[in-house]
Amino acid sequence: MLKAMLRALFIVAIIALSSAGTSRADDAGDARMTEDYLRQAQRGDTRAQFYLGVLYAQGVGVSRSDAEAFRWLSSAAERGHAQARLIVGEMYAVGRGTSRSDIDAYKWASAAAASSNPADTQRNAQRILDLLTGRMTGSDVSEAKRLAQSLTPSTSQFATNRPSDGRTDEITTTDRRRGAEYDRLTDAINRNPQDADAYYKRGNILARLKEYDLAANDFGRAIEYGPGNAQAYNNRCFVYVALGRGQMAVTDCNEALRLRPDYADALDSRGLANLMLGRLDPAIADFNDALRLRPKLATSLYGRGIAYTRQGRTSAGNSDMKAATAIDPGVRDELDSYGIR
Repeated sequence: MLKAMLRALFIVAIIALSSAGTSRADDAGDARMTEDYLRQAQRGDTRAQFYLGVLYAQGVGVSRSDAEAFRWLSSAAERGHAQARLIVGEMYAVGRGTSRSDIDAYKWASAAAASSNPADTQRNAQRILDLLTGRMTGSDVSEAKRLAQSLTPSTSQFATNRPSDGRTDEITTTDRRRGAEYDRLTDAINRNPQDADAYYKRGNILARLKEYDLAANDFGRAIEYGPGNAQAYNNRCFVYVALGRGQMAVTDCNEALRLRPDYADALDSRGLANLMLGRLDPAIADFNDALRLRPKLATSLYGRGIAYTRQGRTSAGNSDMKAATAIDPGVRDELDSYGIR
């Protein structure tokens, strides 16, 4: 049912695109239309990002790519585009263009169901929420609702129109935060869509800004085009920890450690993922190995302290957490932000 809804939404979006004044008379016209939307999308035009995602999903004017569709639709969703949020929710729900995640699906569908959005978007979003609720645990639903509250308010799907030549008079706050280096890397990727290093570096920028979904996508591309990059695997592992996807994080860290067995950061990240999953003994083993390599790694010390405390080893746990806080006073808040406490 979700897949049928997703297909219907893409068709509706294509129809809306045509009614927006762009002719789809032939393949050449499709290609010109896509190029026009790409230029505008790269400048931060939310509406163009939405339509570009739809074009990639349908293979109109470009080679069909679910991954590219998800990337552009996610960008529009992050900027508050209501229909993009609805479609991204469904893409997470069925695992199209990204790994399936009911929590992320619920988060974005919940944002699309907000009362400020168009009535048809709200109705479709509520149908998704009803379906997801039937297959999710109560704690997962609560976590998804919490994540939805952190999203910026939605905007009307037609509220971000720009002049047809793509010029803009203002830059969004998100674009300002990303900075000139992000723009340079994006230009490099546009020139060479298989530039693994540019994807990796841009993913680091997004991760620092806590744009974790987009960072995971970029690290995924870095891995796709440079599969021997242990750092990309570790960084996506860390991003998955931040997103609450413990098992996916463990899988990535396993690969990072296969490539670099004495990789302290990957051991630390996997320890956090195991701790998130309640696997206390494997978590402690990972933290011990990380601390053997880097004795003052605060996240491993604090994580081991939490694991010890959960095992009833309160004295050892408090000692580790105290030592970690002395090294990095913000370590408790960092782990708490990942839901590890």
